[in-house]
Amino acid sequence: MNKLYQKMYSKKLFTLDNCLKIIKDKQVCLNTLTRLVNKGLLKRLRNSIYHIVPLDDPDFEPEPLHIATLLRKDASISINSSLQAQGLFYDKTIYLYSKHSAKIRINDITYRILKNRHNSGIKKHELKTSYGIYEISITDNERTLIDCIRTRSIKLEELVKIFRNPKIEIDIGKIINYLEKYRKPILYNKTGLVLDACKNFLRLQDDDLGKIRQKLSKKIFYAREKGLTLIRPKYKYYGKWNMMINEDLYDMIVPKTTLSSSRM
Repeated sequence: MNKLYQKMYSKKLFTLDNCLKIIKDKQVCLNTLTRLVNKGLLKRLRNSIYHIVPLDDPDFEPEPLHIATLLRKDASISINSSLQAQGLFYDKTIYLYSKHSAKIRINDITYRILKNRHNSGIKKHELKTSYGIYEISITDNERTLIDCIRTRSIKLEELVKIFRNPKIEIDIGKIINYLEKYRKPILYNKTGLVLDACKNFLRLQDDDLGKIRQKLSKKIFYAREKGLTLIRPKYKYYGKWNMMINEDLYDMIVPKTTLSSSRM
């Protein structure tokens, strides 16, 4: 069996740079990779990214989040995909931060590479796959929440459901720090609303939320979702966070006693 194939077999997913550590001559290395691809022993995903085709599992495909980390050397899994790395969400679009933006399609997965606005809020995370455990970079929970809200990549109702999880920890100091970096007033309203709806699960105190509330502007914002809908949603005013929110979200987060008394 080919030496390169044997060395890369346990890695399953690898780059040209990995191969050049085994075969120093670049042209010889590329010729070897091409030969292995033609024999069906490897599959080329991108110009410099390959994966093993195991003899006992010809339909093998690497974990998309693992592929994402190899698309850019400075890649950090972000937005929805940071939640996906933690088993809290799933989507066929993988988001990552890097110095340069791009959109890449591999198999049936879209990889959206977004320009990183600042380097805060990146942490190491162990990604568990069927073929090994790998250390990757992801955004922390605080930045992930704000970025999901900022990009409107997940509906607020869905974020409330996700963050009503006692395993998630939130540092209110980090929340304030990231909100200040983005300088978008509406983010204070939306972030405060979501955290308020999840405060018992996240073990947050009223004083924590007060730090966000004191930053609210006097302007009333609409919590509009991304994309077009056939039926225009109905909005209700939620005074606690000075926002107009859709009825489904309102009914989800406003206590039933409050709803009952308001209808009397």
